[in-house]
Amino acid sequence: MTLPPVRLTMTLLALGLLAACGRPEPVQPAAPPEAGAPEPAAETETHAAPAATETEDHAHDQDEGSAGGTAHVHGAADLALSREGAAFEAELISPLANFGLSEADGVFTDVVTAELSGLIELVGGDCTPAVPHAEADTSSGHTDGHIHATWTCADPDRVTALRFAGFTAFPSFETVNAVYITDTAQKAGELTPSAPELSLK
Repeated sequence: MTLPPVRLTMTLLALGLLAACGRPEPVQPAAPPEAGAPEPAAETETHAAPAATETEDHAHDQDEGSAGGTAHVHGAADLALSREGAAFEAELISPLANFGLSEADGVFTDVVTAELSGLIELVGGDCTPAVPHAEADTSSGHTDGHIHATWTCADPDRVTALRFAGFTAFPSFETVNAVYITDTAQKAGELTPSAPELSLK
């Protein structure tokens, strides 16, 4: 079965993010206490408390067991762009909370949907965007938003950058991991409010 370009790109992105981030080092078991030594219960409680606090602060921030293998991190998102001829296609995957929406409700409101047209932009190339399509996905155990965007460009070779313009409209976005893959090129970078563009050249 052949995956559509964006699905293939997102699969590659997920694998790349996993390879870049790696897995946490396994916890080594502590050596058994010597005879007569006090039980290390107090030390265990000391280490457990900060982890519990961090988990409470970021209750929905990460999901190691998600179907796609990527983490669900509030403030972060993944953006993949592919090109086929004069057509460009992008997919943004983000926790719904980044849009200021309730993950429990799992829907895009009309107000948010109206802001999506300028969310992802191409620089150069005289490109005409189609109306983006948004859907909510709960398959990971959390609620992610998937935004699909497409463009037809009169001069696709002159597209110089991918810009994420959502940092202003949706301030909960902090970082966007962007990737651009074609048959002959690969580019990747982290987009932030102060550096919202990925150069495609």
